[in-house]
Amino acid sequence: MNEYEIKEYEFEDNLQEDFISLMKTIYDGYTYRDYHIAVIKKTISKRNPSFGFVTIRNFIAYKEGIVVGHISAIIDKRQKDNNSLIGIIGFYECIDDDKISSLLINKAIDYLHENKCVRIRGPINVSIWSTYRFVVDQKDNDSFILEPLTKNYYIKQFSNEGFKVIEKYGSAQRIDFNTILPFVKTDYEFILNEGYNIKTLDKDNFTQGILSIKEMVQEIFRDSNSFIEISKGEYLYLYEDYERMLDQTFIQIISNSDGRDVGFCTSIIDPLQKQTIVLKTIGVLPEYQGKRVGAALLYEQHKKAQELGATKEIYALIKIGNIITKLPYPGIEVIRKYVLMEKDL
Repeated sequence: MNEYEIKEYEFEDNLQEDFISLMKTIYDGYTYRDYHIAVIKKTISKRNPSFGFVTIRNFIAYKEGIVVGHISAIIDKRQKDNNSLIGIIGFYECIDDDKISSLLINKAIDYLHENKCVRIRGPINVSIWSTYRFVVDQKDNDSFILEPLTKNYYIKQFSNEGFKVIEKYGSAQRIDFNTILPFVKTDYEFILNEGYNIKTLDKDNFTQGILSIKEMVQEIFRDSNSFIEISKGEYLYLYEDYERMLDQTFIQIISNSDGRDVGFCTSIIDPLQKQTIVLKTIGVLPEYQGKRVGAALLYEQHKKAQELGATKEIYALIKIGNIITKLPYPGIEVIRKYVLMEKDL
């Protein structure tokens, strides 16, 4: 008799509920557990427009009737490298047991190999537009909104199966806004004098603005690892929650003197740490980089944070090597690191 039972599924409600139950158990006591689970539930929902483009095969493991692990093999034919198909592994959760982790990971590997994938990346929950990366040093009570939630032993479990780290990321914090505001104010004033305009999204301009950001993102981050262009429907689905909580978000677009949108910045007030602002993404079109546009956006963001009484700004999930993770950098402290992994087939 097999020690473990592994069930294969796509969207069956009862098995998704078992997956959610596993997360509740694994992250019991974690401050951001319920927020993380809500994000995962939305991502795996059958109404997610991504599943019009993506094939997903889930594997869920039980021991003596108790759920102990879960993994998803994901194929998106838009995800290619030199016309070769890249498979994705996501929605991974497992107890600290190398035997069951090996069984699950290899179930996903076999499925992706059978479907002609030549390489596998993970963890990525559908695409890098959603949550991805393993946390290197996860804390149960020292996280923040938007941060992935993973167990510290997951990297070892994937390494055991031949996965290697291909990208490293970091999150940093600033607790003294005077270490940045005086230094970017001149850039901000210069940009305004050059005829640039910075607007904040509200309920009247949200959809138009968020779709403009989508176009900029696709141009700015096109060459990033695992980046794919997604549809308008997929993008609006990702951001529909932001529209409902505009009083907790700070999304800005900067336009040049001709009215062309050339950069953006998105931040959110952490609902569990009201004095913390999490800067999600800042982007400037390639031809405007190095022209004070990003600095002007940073001034606006930090000035707003200061006006709101925030005591901390977190720069979330930045690729190691970008300027904000090149220490020493005045006023910046890296607080967490993350990795993306890959295996050739």
